[in-house]
Amino acid sequence: MNHRSSKPSARLLRAVAAERGDLGRRRDGLLERRRRVQAELDEIEASVAELDERLLLIGRLAGEDPLLAPPRDPSREAPRDSSRVLPPTAAEFESPEGEPARVLRGPAIRAAAVRVLLAHPRRPEALHYREWFGLVADAGYSVAGKDPLAVFLTQLSRSPLVRRGTQSGVYELELQAPARLRHRLHDLQSELRELTATPSSETTDLSSVRSRRTALNLEITKVEKALEEAEAVLDKGPQTPGLVAARR
Repeated sequence: MNHRSSKPSARLLRAVAAERGDLGRRRDGLLERRRRVQAELDEIEASVAELDERLLLIGRLAGEDPLLAPPRDPSREAPRDSSRVLPPTAAEFESPEGEPARVLRGPAIRAAAVRVLLAHPRRPEALHYREWFGLVADAGYSVAGKDPLAVFLTQLSRSPLVRRGTQSGVYELELQAPARLRHRLHDLQSELRELTATPSSETTDLSSVRSRRTALNLEITKVEKALEEAEAVLDKGPQTPGLVAARR
């Protein structure tokens, strides 16, 4: 009695391999398309945030109440479902004495963002800005502006303690920022001293010297403000070995 072999035929194996390859290429194409769309969305949201901040500034100059804003667009707010990577509970970040949500503006947004992440039990060092925004909201804060998420993204990108991650929309803490800023400040001040001490001569381009001195003073002021903000945020953060080392 002849028994048929259960081993797939070479023709079937070739067909399966071809189908697998086709599906893999289609999947890779969709992943690349998703990456491009997400990157474009992040860029659009950042641009919208910049415009919102300018509109808020104009409103303040005109004497308008910045809290008088149109209703929020739910489609632009952080997701609140159970699929979040780091779902905090209300008890983890309950406002002191049950006080209502605290409204944040400008530098206070980025300071609160860093402190909330540092205080989180799981201490994530990198997070998508939408999830980060969700943690800040769960901590009892609200962000002022027509588009709170866009305003939050703008302020997050301006924090001296935050830098872009390797993935689109992901930002991470840079706890060594104070040391880096102090080193940068030292270099700038040294260059300024050398520039000031250099004797002038007939070949000295005074206009270039003046221009460079102005640029150095502006950069020094910028770095000093960033260092001051970074140290102030970390000084009020939780006392952990990593933070103690970062403050030195």
